[in-house]
Amino acid sequence: MMTWVVRAGLAVLAVLVLGVAATAGWLVERFHASKPQESGEVILEAAPGTAHIVRDDNGVAHIFGENDAAVFHALGYTHASERFFQMDLIRRYVRGRLSELFGADYLRVDARTRTLGYAQLSERLQDTMSGPTRAAVQAYVAGVNARLAEGGVAPEYAILRKAPADWTITDSAAVMISFADDLAAGDGADIERARLRDILNETQLDQFLAGYPDWGPTTLKDEDVRAGFGDIQTESLAPPPALAQPDNLPGSNAWVVSADRSETGAPLLANDPHLGLSTPSIWYYARLNLESGPVIGVTAPGAPFVILGRNASIAWGFTNTGFDVIDLVERDPATLEITERVEEINVAGMANPVEVIVKETVEGPILSTDWFDLSPFHPDLAVIQRSTLNQPGNRGADATFELMMADSWDAFVDAARGYTVPMQNMHFAHVDGTIGYTTAGLLPIRDEATGDWTGFVPFEALPRVVNPAGGIIASGNNLVAGEAYPYPLPGSYGVYRAPRIEAQLEAQALHSLDSFAALQMDVVSEQVARLRPALFAAEPESQLGVEALARLERWDGAMDADGPEALVLAAWLRVLSASIWNDELGPEAARSFNQPRRAFLEEVLMGEATAWCDDVRTDEMETCALTAGLALDAAMAETAGAFGANIDDWRWGDVHQGDFDHPFGDLPFIGDMFENRVGIPGDGSTVNVAHFSYRSGSYDVFHAASMRAIYDLSDLNNSLYMHAPGQSGHPLSRHHGNLTERWARGEYFEIRDDWGVSDAPEGSRVLVLTPAN
Repeated sequence: MMTWVVRAGLAVLAVLVLGVAATAGWLVERFHASKPQESGEVILEAAPGTAHIVRDDNGVAHIFGENDAAVFHALGYTHASERFFQMDLIRRYVRGRLSELFGADYLRVDARTRTLGYAQLSERLQDTMSGPTRAAVQAYVAGVNARLAEGGVAPEYAILRKAPADWTITDSAAVMISFADDLAAGDGADIERARLRDILNETQLDQFLAGYPDWGPTTLKDEDVRAGFGDIQTESLAPPPALAQPDNLPGSNAWVVSADRSETGAPLLANDPHLGLSTPSIWYYARLNLESGPVIGVTAPGAPFVILGRNASIAWGFTNTGFDVIDLVERDPATLEITERVEEINVAGMANPVEVIVKETVEGPILSTDWFDLSPFHPDLAVIQRSTLNQPGNRGADATFELMMADSWDAFVDAARGYTVPMQNMHFAHVDGTIGYTTAGLLPIRDEATGDWTGFVPFEALPRVVNPAGGIIASGNNLVAGEAYPYPLPGSYGVYRAPRIEAQLEAQALHSLDSFAALQMDVVSEQVARLRPALFAAEPESQLGVEALARLERWDGAMDADGPEALVLAAWLRVLSASIWNDELGPEAARSFNQPRRAFLEEVLMGEATAWCDDVRTDEMETCALTAGLALDAAMAETAGAFGANIDDWRWGDVHQGDFDHPFGDLPFIGDMFENRVGIPGDGSTVNVAHFSYRSGSYDVFHAASMRAIYDLSDLNNSLYMHAPGQSGHPLSRHHGNLTERWARGEYFEIRDDWGVSDAPEGSRVLVLTPAN
């Protein structure tokens, strides 16, 4: 679940592009030569068996093989054909080798991952693989390398004039580590608290960091927790804070209803992980026809696993827990036992490698000011990153493989033993009617006085429920459990999506695929509903401000792409947020302005933090109504300057565009062919989430639903799927951006398992991989 980490240096790559302009014919030929082959036959040395790769009209790969090894081999071949440059960047990021490709601009990124020991963690992860997992990965790796051996694997290498290295088992392990890097939480809150502790008083700091509100729902209900954990007794601990999540952190939605709440008479399960938008997509849909039966869902290019999906018996979906599993701690260097290792980073354009000296302790690596911004921390103390990712025994590869092979609730839960990070909310449904929720990983128990880790919550005591009394389990990254759960759950949690999801699920007695699809695309803002009294009390002074406020008073709160109201609100809240905290934070305000901080804004406008409405730089006492009114006037003047003074001409979807970026997107002449854009509804508070950055100055969406799936356990072939922009990473492929508009409109497709190679749907293309011997 890693977003693109590279935005290629324009100065370097523009020169490359201009350099090859003289040989444009060669470049065009290389682009065409690297297109994925979709039909015909390929003879491969040492292939473990004949395999058929059937691409349907949506580009989904349905893979059939003589044996499981042939299926995984063919998946590796397919990933390499469609996505190898993406795979290469992920492994380079984890191994700290981006500078080899892109130069000194990425030295700090490489030094970070080298310091955190991600390459070593990848080695450890592949060492823990069981026999069945290793066999699947080995077959997959052989398939990747079979495609690499043919040459011309991706057009990006033609531009860079580079040749990719072979793929390894450790590289597939690195893909799994990249998910942990992207999703594990905790260090961001430590940095922010350290930055602000000398600027705000204790009350202000607690208000600004915004605790999880009392009205926020929990995923597991107290009655179910008491039923499941009543016999578990723990020492009474004062819980660390559960915080309201700043909007731009990783998030997702998932919900499942029981047979009693479904029109089909069987469970329904929905999942849409919210991650960074990119071209190509983070995910690759595939159907693997294994000896045990079909496994269908999204794979991560670089690994042979269906990470989210269904098999013949179960369906599953994940959301991020938000649990705090990373701490940044200050220690007296004189008290530490320190070991050192030297990392050499090769940098394009430099004759000699750069040495990075990594200092390590039993708690974790010491962060160096050479590569990390440690300005909020005491200069004489060592800052150590303590992370569950560093704990031994990570069986993440085995867990992922065993989850997709599980055929019961007990097997699903047991598969996650030994899984350490990232901790996920795992939603489950079975064709026999069972629904459940579990999480897996290492959840630290902290000493009340020192904050030191004293152990981890036992696996048997992690949050879990099966067949809850209400027949509904829903997660919008909200707090997992309340006071009935016997262990503290510190972390950062989503606030506004879960109440809307639960309300819509409770609003009707029985649900269907259609009602689930409507909920995944829902853009009615719970934040707007809650803020109405405060917003409508605003006192704008300009004609445009008064007109905008009157329009919002008639609005139902739906952040539709076709109307102006969502733009009015977004522009207003951006200016209002800056008005509220810029005066208190001073120069630090810019660091905090990337995130909307919706829960804090509500506490200011409607709770006990109204003092923030006053501008401390003036002698007057500004009320929230006055501050909100002036912010509306300023926002409308700014928006009119950009889009004209007639609000009727404004359209949210014209400016609120999903930006599926690519590292080469800024290249002159050819950059546009690598990327995809589309106007979309919603914002960071809606179920159909669409985050934009306050600091960017635009409304471009960089974080949204990376895929959508709805599983019908009465007939799994009725299940629905979608992602964007398309299956292929090749800009000349018909599947490069073909799903973008359909994703934005809320359309879906099926991935059925009731046909084979001989009766594939019309429009399918069949590629046969045949062993040479």
